[in-house]
Amino acid sequence: MTTIAAPRRTDTENPNPRAVMGGNRPPLDIEARHAFDEALEEAKPGLRDRIDQLIAASDRATAIDAESAGRCGELVKQIRAAAKVVDDAHTSAKAPYLAAGRAVDSAKTELRGPLDAAKVKVEAKQTQFLREEEAKRQAELRRQREEQEAAWRAEQDRLAAERAAAEPEAPAEVAPPPPPPPAPEPERQIIRGDYGAAVSGQKVWMNQVDDYELAFIAVANNEKVREAIDKAISNMVRGGVREIPGVRIWSDVKASNR
Repeated sequence: MTTIAAPRRTDTENPNPRAVMGGNRPPLDIEARHAFDEALEEAKPGLRDRIDQLIAASDRATAIDAESAGRCGELVKQIRAAAKVVDDAHTSAKAPYLAAGRAVDSAKTELRGPLDAAKVKVEAKQTQFLREEEAKRQAELRRQREEQEAAWRAEQDRLAAERAAAEPEAPAEVAPPPPPPPAPEPERQIIRGDYGAAVSGQKVWMNQVDDYELAFIAVANNEKVREAIDKAISNMVRGGVREIPGVRIWSDVKASNR
C-alpha cells in the first residue's frame, strides 16, 4: 500500500491562533475582573458575603434614640471599612493595567504629537494663504459694487437730465428708488490636490470677551454657566464665606461617624 505523506506545515502557518505562547490567556476584560476578585479575596476572605450582610443590616437599622443612633455609627464604620477594602483591591488590581495603558498612551503620543504639530503647521500656512485670497476677493467685490453704484447713479442723473430737458417747467419728482442690492457673493473656490484632497476657505466667527460683567448678563441663563456658578459658590461656602449677594446660605445638620 502506498503511503501518502502529510504536507509539512511551515513555521508561518497557524491553524489555531490560540495554540501559541500565551494563546490560552483569557480576554483582557475577564482577566482584569479575575485579578480584582483575587485581590479582594486575598485582602479579606469572604468579603462578598460580608458586604451582603452589611447591606441587609442597613435595611434593618433604625435611629430612634441615642443608643440606636450609636449602633448605626458602628454599622457605618463597618461599611466604611468594607468599602476601603474594595477600593484598595481595585487600586491594586488596576495598577498594572493603568501602567500598560500609560505605556500605550506614551507610545501614541510619541507618534501623534509630531503629526499633530505638523498638521497645525501646514494648516496655518493654508489659513494665511486663504486669508490673503479672501482679502483680495473682498476688495474685488467692493470694487465691483462701487462700479455698479457709480453706473446706477450716472444712469439716474442721465434720466433726470432728459426729463428736465423735455419738461423744463415740470415739478420736482420724488427721489429715485434706491439702487438694486448687490449680487450675492460667489461661492469660494475649492482647491483640488493631486491625490483628491479638497481645500477651501471656511467662514468662521471668532469672539473675545472685552467686558466679563456684560458678557455674564448675556449668558446668565445658560445651563452650563449656572452649573459653574453653583460649583464656584459651593467652593466659597466650604472655604468659609458666609455672605454672597443673591445666595441663601444656612447651616444644617449632617451625620458624621468617626
